[in-house]
Amino acid sequence: MSSPKDFSLEVTPPIDTANVESLNLLKFTVKDKKNDIILKNRPVILFILTGTLIAYISNIIFNVNLEHVDISHLSKVQYGFILALVTMIALVSLRQQPEDTMIVMKGIGVQLVTKKKWRFQNSSQSFIPIKDMIDLVIHEGFHKYGQVIFYLCVLTRSNDQSGNDDSNIIKVIFPEFLPRRDILLKVWKLSRELLFGSPNRYWRRVPGQGLKQVLS
Repeated sequence: MSSPKDFSLEVTPPIDTANVESLNLLKFTVKDKKNDIILKNRPVILFILTGTLIAYISNIIFNVNLEHVDISHLSKVQYGFILALVTMIALVSLRQQPEDTMIVMKGIGVQLVTKKKWRFQNSSQSFIPIKDMIDLVIHEGFHKYGQVIFYLCVLTRSNDQSGNDDSNIIKVIFPEFLPRRDILLKVWKLSRELLFGSPNRYWRRVPGQGLKQVLS
């Protein structure tokens, strides 16, 4: 069963295929179309939680001063409530919009950035210079429970000078979302045009030298 994959693609600057060659940089961002309720209402949520925390602590301090009670005698419920409020404030503050980004730089290469849902999760970032790129292609493969998907990837050459083709590496683009083929096709077409200046690239294996581009 296929997943909804209700994602949006943002292209910066807005572009069409007619004027790609006049640009030096394109940024593609894939994110969920649905607005995260927490992010959408974060200022209000933080205001309520922070206000509640301040009011609660102020009330405790007032009662301690009024009744001359040692603050160490606070109940576990009071400590637990304060800890819960602090935890919720921290989690709301650490929430961010998950997204996959590819920045294509003409004649230089591509920058791949993946942001997770939480700031404390490791976000990945990598740069692929154009000299290490073989091609930008759309592949078909299996994902999770045998679901057939399309994915965009960069075929790269290893820095190994032995000419061993087995050392070639595949870099998946948009790994967090794996968007549908219509988005992949648009990104693929615009990216290849900007990177290589032509939609056609041909390669052949040269004995002892690995893959070599054939100019047409």
